[in-house]
Formats: sequence, C-alpha cells, structure tokens
Amino acid sequence: MSERLALIVGAGGLVPPLVRAAAARGPIKVLSLNPRRDLAEYEPVPFSLSRPEEAVAVIRSFGATHFVMAGGVSLSDIARESLAGFFSGTSVATSIGDTSLSDLVARLENMTGAAPMGVHEIAPDLLAPEGRIGGPELGPVQLDSARHALRLARDVGALDLGQAVVVAGRRTVAVEDIAGTDSLIRRVRWLRFRRLVADGNSPLVLAKCRKPQQPMFLDLPAIGPRTVENAARARIGTIAVEAGATLVIERDKVAATAGRLGISVLGMRHD
Repeated sequence: MSERLALIVGAGGLVPPLVRAAAARGPIKVLSLNPRRDLAEYEPVPFSLSRPEEAVAVIRSFGATHFVMAGGVSLSDIARESLAGFFSGTSVATSIGDTSLSDLVARLENMTGAAPMGVHEIAPDLLAPEGRIGGPELGPVQLDSARHALRLARDVGALDLGQAVVVAGRRTVAVEDIAGTDSLIRRVRWLRFRRLVADGNSPLVLAKCRKPQQPMFLDLPAIGPRTVENAARARIGTIAVEAGATLVIERDKVAATAGRLGISVLGMRHD
C-alpha cells in the first residue's frame, strides 16, 4: 500500500512547511486543533482534543498508513482526562500525566492501524545541523558554558521536567517546566530585572535538547525566530540546541534574526 499520511497539527510556524513537505510525498489528511487560514488549500478537518474519537474516525476513514503530530498544543484538564480515558478504555477520571504520551501514541496506532512518523522523517531539513546556525562565533569560555548547559538540559529531561535550561556560566538560572520555553525566558527576564542573575563575566545560555527517554516521533524540541527575539529581550547571548534532534523553524529567519540581534545560535552533539 502506498503511503497515506494523517497530520494532527496545532499552532506555530512548524506546521505549514511540514504540511507542504508531506503533500509532496503523497495523499494527506490534515486534522487541525486550531483554525488556520494558511492551510485552507488542504481542507483541514477541525477537531477537539476533548473528543479524540473524532480524530480516530477521520484517520480510519482516510485509510492512513501513518500519522504525525506537530505544532503547539494547550491541554485543559478536561482534555487531559478525555484523552487518557478514551485511550485507556475507561470512564474513570484520570490525567494524561498518568499515562505517557508515547503510550497514547501506541494506543492511537492500535486504534487506527496507522504507524507514528516523526517530523524529521517528512522534513529532515528542519533538523538543527551541527555548528553555527546564526549570530557571532563563540569563544572557548562561551562554548564550555554551552556544552555544560546542553548536558544539564539532558539531565533535566531525564527527570521529565522539560527540554530546556538557562545557565550563567556553569550556574543554573532556570529550568523549563510544563509552561514551555517562552515562559522560561520570561522568568529569566524577571530574574534579570530583579538583578538576581548574570553579570558581565557570565553571559546567559539557553539550551534545548530531546529528553533521553523521548522517541524521535514525538514532541521534538524546537526553536524559531521568536525564540531568538525573546532570548534577546532576556539578554540571553547564546542558544545551544541538540544537533540532529531539535527542529529549527524558518532557519533563514533564525539566522537573520540572530545576526541582527547578536545572539549566537548553534547545534551541538552531546559529549
């Protein structure tokens, strides 16, 4: 059977290039959690996470061989309980936090007969390369801080807390939680306003990487032009991401924004 791909998409700039790349491969069906005019030509099917049975029915009727999930999603408590209850086959109130997302993906595969596929398999050019992506070159001290930050981000991910950290030199400033990277950067701005972090000798570094236990087909870390702009507002001088496992959305704009604002953006491999 030829590939038939169902795309479950949320908000953000990752979605349009992903959908275009998927459409170039073969038949697609787009299921959108948010109204999106930029996808009108693909006739997206709207649905709610509080009614997951609708997505299952669409994927089945389309005869999808694979599905991919991409874009930002905000889960209410009602949606979390609906998802967990539907995919576990119980009416007992629970939370998606009690069932890992990878388990939910496996259950969606069982219900639809479609296999999960990662964004990187459809649009591999979105993955961060190793080396400088934009902005100034880093000196030895800054590179050491970036390596330390990336290791720390991986340690934080192993605890299932988040995918990002901010450090000053080798001192931890803040760790990402369920609120995401934008919220993390806002906290750093507040800490700077209170004069609690960073001096001229220890520039701030934001690091993002995939959690060690996280499959490549699910929720890869991502950055885009807005990440660079927000980092500049918090006076974060370096953004280090895991090469080959982080999505760089609108890479040309990331590079241009980084150059304009003097933010060093680079992809790094783990030691």
